[in-house]
Amino acid sequence: MTAKWSLKRFYMILFIVCISGVVQGLLLPLVTTLQEKQGIPAGLNGLSAAILYMGILVMTPFCAPLVQKMGYKWLMVSGLIVTIIAVGLFPLLSGFWIWSCLRFFIGVGDSMFHYATQLWITAAAPANERGKRISQYGFSFGLGFGLGPLGLNLLQWGTFVPYYVLLVILLFTLIVSLKLQFTQVSPTSYTEEKSSPVKLKHIYSLAFVALLPSFLYGVLEASLASSFPIYGIRMGLSTGWISLLITVFVWGALLFQIPLGTLGDKIGRKKLLIWLCTIGAIGMAMIPFFITNQVMLLLCFLITGGLLGSLFSQGLAFIIDVVPSHYLPKANAVSSIHFSMGSILGPYIGGMLIQWQGGASLFYFFAVLLIGFVLTSLFYRTASNAIEQMQASTK
Repeated sequence: MTAKWSLKRFYMILFIVCISGVVQGLLLPLVTTLQEKQGIPAGLNGLSAAILYMGILVMTPFCAPLVQKMGYKWLMVSGLIVTIIAVGLFPLLSGFWIWSCLRFFIGVGDSMFHYATQLWITAAAPANERGKRISQYGFSFGLGFGLGPLGLNLLQWGTFVPYYVLLVILLFTLIVSLKLQFTQVSPTSYTEEKSSPVKLKHIYSLAFVALLPSFLYGVLEASLASSFPIYGIRMGLSTGWISLLITVFVWGALLFQIPLGTLGDKIGRKKLLIWLCTIGAIGMAMIPFFITNQVMLLLCFLITGGLLGSLFSQGLAFIIDVVPSHYLPKANAVSSIHFSMGSILGPYIGGMLIQWQGGASLFYFFAVLLIGFVLTSLFYRTASNAIEQMQASTK
């Protein structure tokens, strides 16, 4: 891959990534809140939120050939333009399915943007700094995603004020992105990847457990941002308080991200994930009991978010621990697909549970999923057995 590393360019990308996080972090609860006030059933509301991630999933396979033709910069810029157009149309158009289509195109734009920026960092960053730079990338997106829900407080000045603010921020971001300069992608990189003997069944044999946290994180992140506002509104919580709780959950993840990463290096990633999901399941099951106690609810969101918010990054690190280096590109792609699938299923299942079983069932659903991961981790065969099986099958 032909790409030249530049710290200045990297920090500009981090700024743009943070803005992308703000957009996604605000749009998920904002549209859900407005549709809940319009009387949209919770199940349909969850489906609408999931459609954003369908856009990401549908667009992802097309990004590789597009980056070959357009280069890093113009694929990223194109993604921003698609997002800007979709955000700008929200105040002008109305209707459940129209807004759902706009969410889909925001997912398309998000996929284009993140594919280009992640690919550049992976290709250009020095090998001894790659993990650090990807972590900073994730931190920047998480910071923006945590700030985004606070934009719900803008609703007091008008229904569409949050969209106008997002539009101004995105236009400024587009101007910044146009100043970026990248070297072109090497056309041989994907040819080499296509000729790789890496098989999907070997990836799952080696990293099945390591791939599950990305799915869990997708379910948690998307469901909390899109389904929890429905539950909160029905329980009498204000939009300001709902936005604060979602923000606290995300910021808890940022607070614990680095300490948990260090702990995982010491005690092992699998053991850490088992403990995180066990305690996280208990925390999720306790949230419905604290829904009317603001102090306890805030603490529960902070601690639970701090523990579970690193599932995606810990899962990626676990994948690196258990698969050969030449498996990583495809394994990371599978992990991204797992995240997208979790993000699609989470809001829809969460919305249906709220509609038919009540809001508390959303958090019991989270607890069951987390315990399911713990049991799978304890009883699934070890990576060493999988490696032996893989080697035997290739002889």
